[in-house]
Amino acid sequence: MAAAPVAPLSALGLAGSAQWEVELDRGGALAVTGATDAWADELAASSDPAAWLVGRNDLRALTEGLIFPAGFAAEAMGDPEFLPARGPEIPDGPVHPGLPRRMKPAPGRELRISAHERASEHWALRVLPDGKFANGTGRFDPLDPEAVKDTDDPAVAWRACFHDEDPDMWTETVEIVRATISSIRRPLVVAYGWLGSVEISVEGDVVASGRRSKALLDLLVDAGLDQDPFGAVRRSVERLATEVPDIGEQVPGVVLTVGERITPYTSRL
Repeated sequence: MAAAPVAPLSALGLAGSAQWEVELDRGGALAVTGATDAWADELAASSDPAAWLVGRNDLRALTEGLIFPAGFAAEAMGDPEFLPARGPEIPDGPVHPGLPRRMKPAPGRELRISAHERASEHWALRVLPDGKFANGTGRFDPLDPEAVKDTDDPAVAWRACFHDEDPDMWTETVEIVRATISSIRRPLVVAYGWLGSVEISVEGDVVASGRRSKALLDLLVDAGLDQDPFGAVRRSVERLATEVPDIGEQVPGVVLTVGERITPYTSRL
């Protein structure tokens, strides 16, 4: 058993050619496999297992579930399963030739615009502050390409793709916010549920995207992102409800991944 775990976690490491894995559930039950004999007891005695593991040179990946919404508590079988955090999914493909190359007027902000059918995303566009469509991804298949030639609103592409009266079709526009911090040892991604996601590269490039991207990035910076990215993310969770506008008690699930993204095939998380 580990003392007072911060949150459930799963971690993978590689010591030479020997792999190790650690899993900690919300009740404090610790499971270790592989090359951990030399330090398993020390980990179990740690008051903060995630921070202890992040300090190891042989850590490959760690995913920590920091907060889950009300009602998403562990059941008798153990922790709720959760996937490693994914970073902001910024479009990086070519702009569809059926779209105009520029939005009018220029938004003054970097945006991600997407069209959806129920829970499926059909396409996404990256719009630069000067109004240019920088990139696109997905299946853009307008019913009437002429309808989007001179539009001031890129959401008109949705109306060209789908029937207006279909309630299953919808669009979303979110802001992409960027910053730069000092380089870090391992990439870091945090998913704040419906609020957005933040990704930090080894070089220190920070990208936030989502419904509250700017508020999230401001919160992380105020929590000491440049000096201690891992700690800043964890501290930010405690301040979400009071410092990010319009959240109130509706704090979403928050998942942090350090290093490689652990897949469901290598961990139950």
